[in-house]
Amino acid sequence: MLHLLQYLPETTVMYEHQGLEADFLDWKEMRKLPLDSEERKRKIIGRCNWYMFSSAAIRGYEYQDILAFYTMCLATDVDYPPKQNEPNARLAAKPPEEFLAKYHKAYRPESKPYIHHQDLVPAETIRKTLSDAWEKWQNVSTKARQFEAAIDSIPKPHRIKKVVCLGLGSILTPTRLPNEETSTPGPGNRIYARNIAQHLAAIALVKVLEKKTGRKIPLYTADPEYGAEHRMALSTLPFGKFIVLDPSYGRHEQFIMIDDTTLVFNMAVLPQCPAMRIIQEYARPVAIIAKEVPMEGPFQDRLWFEVTEEDGTKVQVPGCALLPEPEPHLVGRCPKRVRDMIVSDYKMQKNFPAEENKSIQFEWGASDLIDYTGRDRYTASIGAYWFWDTRLYVRQDGLAGRLQKLGLV
Repeated sequence: MLHLLQYLPETTVMYEHQGLEADFLDWKEMRKLPLDSEERKRKIIGRCNWYMFSSAAIRGYEYQDILAFYTMCLATDVDYPPKQNEPNARLAAKPPEEFLAKYHKAYRPESKPYIHHQDLVPAETIRKTLSDAWEKWQNVSTKARQFEAAIDSIPKPHRIKKVVCLGLGSILTPTRLPNEETSTPGPGNRIYARNIAQHLAAIALVKVLEKKTGRKIPLYTADPEYGAEHRMALSTLPFGKFIVLDPSYGRHEQFIMIDDTTLVFNMAVLPQCPAMRIIQEYARPVAIIAKEVPMEGPFQDRLWFEVTEEDGTKVQVPGCALLPEPEPHLVGRCPKRVRDMIVSDYKMQKNFPAEENKSIQFEWGASDLIDYTGRDRYTASIGAYWFWDTRLYVRQDGLAGRLQKLGLV
């Protein structure tokens, strides 16, 4: 862990808070607090704990098998009572920890899900995979040039002091345990095209910003899928290093790092990590790369929900992690307050190179950044660069920004 600790900022190392914050954070009050203040950390972590209380990914390996809990979630009412849109201080004071442990279990050792979640592919292999893809990013990819041009067009880039990435995913995961005897040919790992593209894009955008601003810009990333090998690989890349933060329950270091001087690259998966609704409460980042925010409803800001055990016992659960996504998925669990933030303070950059059509995100062999030789659908994921509805939003500051949004300047 020494290689990681030398990169972590003093503002986040070793700070942990297990409490839940039931009330909305006040953005105007939060921005007055210093980045490294204990009050700011406690409030943000408490809010993250609330939203991701039942998130298996954030809770860790002992909570990964959530079939029984998710089955109960499927039975929750879509037309839920309005009170579930309101803070629940009683639930924050006494969250159902024993209930959570009862229905979240560890995967059975050597089962396929267990193997998939082990970070067993060596760091050197991950590094080489990313390095090979970086060569293609520089010399082959047309979309890479389009992406860099979109970043280059961000007005007033000096506002960006850091980049924080959320949920960029694993590069390689094992398909079998080390030394496992198998008659199945193949590389023994699964490669993730979209995740590779997103990591390279993060490095590329930092290089563009550093060239424009003339200063170093730290690049942070956090994903519960990173194990020791991924942390080592990402923090020692020869062409651009990540500072890997701890996203675990009670720490949420990536959210602590986000403030009004940040570019956020948000690929976190809903509803496990509802990043936009969390960020809306305490920060207005300079720019956000994320799933498109819907301009029309229906909207949903469900803060807690209720499940029923087999014996009829009803249990209230904080947050929204593992709740099935309501239709339509584009709107999903987006609150109107997130939409209002985008409308009021941001402008969508039209030159961001979204995927040409929705089907590409489901295509196999679509990426020009990886070598598919010797791989099949089991050992290489679908997709190319990002999801089809990924967008770039840039904050519009002051009167000039307001007039630009109205098309008056």
